[in-house]
Amino acid sequence: MKPTLSKIDKFSITVLIVLVLGIVSSFFNFGILSVLFSVIMPLLFIINCLLSICGVIKKKYFTLIGVIIYLTFYSFFFQISTKIDVKPLDSFSLITYNAREFKQYVADDPKHNASTKIIKFVDSLNADIIAFQESSYKDVKKINGYPFIFIGYRDNIDKSLLTIYSKYPIINQGYVDFPNTKNNAIYADIKIKQDTIRVYNCHLQSFIINQYVIADNYKNVNYWKHLNNTNTKQIAQAHLIKSHADKSNLKTIICGDFNSTQYSQTYRILKDSMKDSYITNGNGFGKTYSFFKYPLQLDHFLYGRKIKVISHDNFNLKLSDHEPIYVKFKIK
Repeated sequence: MKPTLSKIDKFSITVLIVLVLGIVSSFFNFGILSVLFSVIMPLLFIINCLLSICGVIKKKYFTLIGVIIYLTFYSFFFQISTKIDVKPLDSFSLITYNAREFKQYVADDPKHNASTKIIKFVDSLNADIIAFQESSYKDVKKINGYPFIFIGYRDNIDKSLLTIYSKYPIINQGYVDFPNTKNNAIYADIKIKQDTIRVYNCHLQSFIINQYVIADNYKNVNYWKHLNNTNTKQIAQAHLIKSHADKSNLKTIICGDFNSTQYSQTYRILKDSMKDSYITNGNGFGKTYSFFKYPLQLDHFLYGRKIKVISHDNFNLKLSDHEPIYVKFKIK
């Protein structure tokens, strides 16, 4: 007798297929579908877990396949880690933050922008290295205590400003230019005692509809094409950064606003052979961006060989559309 499938069985199989397609999309560019899957992957996993529980109760163990496949390819999206106490001399700290040009208005003080509060926040953490995306040429000079600064500004080159501040000497610096976009990446080789590390500060292509589209009142806009092109650009930009980093023999940290979640092909390219500080030592959802209160990780700290994570902290400042990450590292 041919076994019959109930409605819940058919739904379970459908969700399983969608989950598998989502995982495959993190290896291949399916355009806007890859973007969608990278956002909803945690929800698909939760639904699979609930269906698996029902399946186990009914002795239909095929429902476990989705959970097993997910855990094979990804770390859990909610982390619980224990901080390691180390002496300050044993570690160095970094901040990555898309500051939105220090212009976002503060909810409790609408007459002023976030510039002063961002500077106070950075000063309170007293990090050794700061990487700002969407920085401000005017405000960079208001941050004190950093004798070495790389302001990624070049005359006649229209790029979103990236800056790197360091309490340690910057002995080399440069750019990883992305073609046909205002987005960009910069890097600094920083001498920390007897070691030299390379820090990449990245701002990858954004999915946000730009001001020219808004000014056109959304007319004649092919949204599907726009989002597909953005995803393709991100992947190409990730390849450029990773290729550049792979040519260096230095201990490497890649940080910044990837505008991509940990389920994207962009993230997978950059993370190849590296580790993620959130996965190693983060807590909670690791949210750096809210999409209608839906938590997303779009900002990341990746680190290579001979570097150890001591702590990883996320914040909820609401002084920009992104949130900062503060990480302590130790050179092995």
